[in-house]
Amino acid sequence: MILNSLFTVSCALGVLCSVKTDTASLRAKFSKLGIDAVFPGDLSYEKLATPFNKRLTYIPAAIVYPNSTEAVSESVKVAVDEKLSVSPRSGGHSYGSYGLGGANGALVVDLSRLKTVSVDQSSGQAVIGSGNRLGDLAIGLHSQGGRAIPHGECGYIGIGGHAAFGGFGLTSRMWGLTLDNIISQEVVLANGTIVEASQKSNPDLYWALRGAGASYGIMTSMKFQTHSAPSEPINFEIQWDFDHNDFANALMNFQVFCRSNLPAELGVEANLGQGSQPGRLNFALSGAWYGDSSKFPAVIQQFLDEMPVPSKRIVKKTDWLTSLQGLAGFQASPTSAEHDTFYAKSLTTPQSVPMSKSSIQAFSKYLSSEGWKTDTNWFVQFKLYGGQNSAVTSVAKDATAFAQRSILWTIQFYASSSNFAPPFPDAGFKFLDQMVSSILKNNPSGWRYGSYANYVDDRLSSAEWKTLYYNTQCQNYCPSYQRLAQIKSDYDTQNVFAYPQSIKKTSATGTNEKFEAFDKGENFSPVKSNGSSIRTSTSQELLFPFFYAMPADGSQSLS
Repeated sequence: MILNSLFTVSCALGVLCSVKTDTASLRAKFSKLGIDAVFPGDLSYEKLATPFNKRLTYIPAAIVYPNSTEAVSESVKVAVDEKLSVSPRSGGHSYGSYGLGGANGALVVDLSRLKTVSVDQSSGQAVIGSGNRLGDLAIGLHSQGGRAIPHGECGYIGIGGHAAFGGFGLTSRMWGLTLDNIISQEVVLANGTIVEASQKSNPDLYWALRGAGASYGIMTSMKFQTHSAPSEPINFEIQWDFDHNDFANALMNFQVFCRSNLPAELGVEANLGQGSQPGRLNFALSGAWYGDSSKFPAVIQQFLDEMPVPSKRIVKKTDWLTSLQGLAGFQASPTSAEHDTFYAKSLTTPQSVPMSKSSIQAFSKYLSSEGWKTDTNWFVQFKLYGGQNSAVTSVAKDATAFAQRSILWTIQFYASSSNFAPPFPDAGFKFLDQMVSSILKNNPSGWRYGSYANYVDDRLSSAEWKTLYYNTQCQNYCPSYQRLAQIKSDYDTQNVFAYPQSIKKTSATGTNEKFEAFDKGENFSPVKSNGSSIRTSTSQELLFPFFYAMPADGSQSLS
């Protein structure tokens, strides 16, 4: 690798390709523009280019730090002139390291200096810069009249990517997803033009940005409709230690509970992991209640009546910010550090057809056995998105590009290396694949499941991710990949905003064909921690059987 005036890397996409960037030219251009930039060979480069998920490491051509929308625009123009793909980075928390481009040689536009949080007191609308992390955002909104928006519990996640692909939090059953609360966005397009996207201005772009945002431009700021933060939320965490049979019964009880007439003021999830000894499993019910505190005991007792005495129980009335801090502590993730080395998968389950008893039993038995044999640190989360009275499922299917509306749960399956550092064990992939398979192969063949795009599974084929992220839950209408592809053709003809799972335009031609292999249904791994480039075969016919009767582009909606 040459790290002076000519930067050369090989694309880690299973085929060798050269990415040659004149670093001296780039450095001169950004210096002239007054935009801070870091390049390979600079002292701070390695730290700034280290991803959250160290399983997937890439080498950007440069990382730039614009401090205004205009500077973002100039950065994009430079990238186009240099024939570089562009990757916006908000918090840098992408599971697939897509904030670094998902391949070597991208220009990373780091948005961390765009941190406006400004609330209009008369309307309750807030302008929020895309460089804000959720923790800072929550504090900033609350300090201006006690306002809030729905978002996740992990405070270090950036709002940009979070809002672009969904954004779920425990208030979402009351207020909807993060993206459901966006009124408008300020966006830098592939030619450097700065536009507004809203219901009245560029409505097609506004639709696409709310569900597939990173494929179309860089959202530098968003205007949100905020809500009055609950004054006295109740946080709770209740745990049990089970063998696999009792664990399966608990999960079935949880499913019945989630499908009952639960108030929207309840946010709840089940966090699953290893129990007290081999063969046993921990079942932790955690969440928050945002309604009248006197009504909470009756709501939660519906579930507790079907369960044995818990091994641990915490129920605490608190204030809004303390509640958020406490919920972050309830997260099942084994580490909240700056970096991890992991693989994750997800399922969104249909609200109309619950998981079968046999699938829950098979899943529980698998965790009880294989969950103690693996050398990974793992957890599983069952997050209640839907159920009766949920604002998430009340949004029309064609309102946004987020396709997962008719769902009950989003399930996250997550495994880290034993010490949270590289390398990630090859057996860890099989462990999660078979965990998901234990559910899928024991449910009806027509069971309409999907996946959540913010829980990036980088090993999905092109047909799989297009369908799982964007074409699930389809009946008479589906916010389909075809519509997204047409909008991509309209706004990014040169495929400037490209990464392995970015929306591809309707035409296969273009100047940026870096990810062509992915559209051919091939899957390639990035550079391993030892620097080698490997190809990973990921035929998953047992995991995703209904894809293999579909066209290769995965565009046919399920009916």
